[in-house]
Amino acid sequence: MVANFSKDFNVQVFSSFLFSNIAAKVVMQYPEMTFKGRVIYSRTTKEVEKSAVALFNFVEEKKRNEGHVALGFDIEWKPTFRRGVPPGKAAVMQICGDKGNCYVLHIFHSGIPLTLQSLLEDPTVVKVGVCIANDAYKVLQDHNVSVKALEDLSELANKKLDDPKKWSLASLTEKLLAKQLPKPSNIRLGNWEANVLSREQLHYAATDAFVSWYLYQALKSLPEIVDNEN
Repeated sequence: MVANFSKDFNVQVFSSFLFSNIAAKVVMQYPEMTFKGRVIYSRTTKEVEKSAVALFNFVEEKKRNEGHVALGFDIEWKPTFRRGVPPGKAAVMQICGDKGNCYVLHIFHSGIPLTLQSLLEDPTVVKVGVCIANDAYKVLQDHNVSVKALEDLSELANKKLDDPKKWSLASLTEKLLAKQLPKPSNIRLGNWEANVLSREQLHYAATDAFVSWYLYQALKSLPEIVDNEN
């Protein structure tokens, strides 16, 4: 089952990658990349702890079956538009490890309970995202929790693609998957400290974490660039 999935996945990534290269100079509208699985939202300490336990069990099972675990990871916070006023604390944390479930944790209200902290600090569980070190630093500053085992998708892409640059999540999605990643400013720059997140916010947050995980799988399936000069 795993072997078949890997083969199908590699074909899909290669086809999308080839299509993206052919259409690179053609102005066109790509289909949207979206998460179609279950969004699990938690906002109280008890709810977030329950989600963290579910994530921990998922991770342990994946370790037993595959030996390697990677989680799409991202955070959101309330921006500020006034000079001299710092941005808000890391308010939302989204984590995704497959196509089925994505966890959106409203840590502004819950804080980071012990099971979630243990998962974030686990050096055997890779957390993947674009500019993920910045997100980890903000979590450390705001919640005093050190997120370990980070893999930056932009850096990984530059080892795999013959087009080195500072990639965004959206540009990588176009390049590898020939799809667009919607980033509506009214949601991206919205109030992530709200008492309850809107359906649009939940979908936005879940999609970002899912895409991070999915792109990691795509990039890992590609060979690294051969340096002919050496």
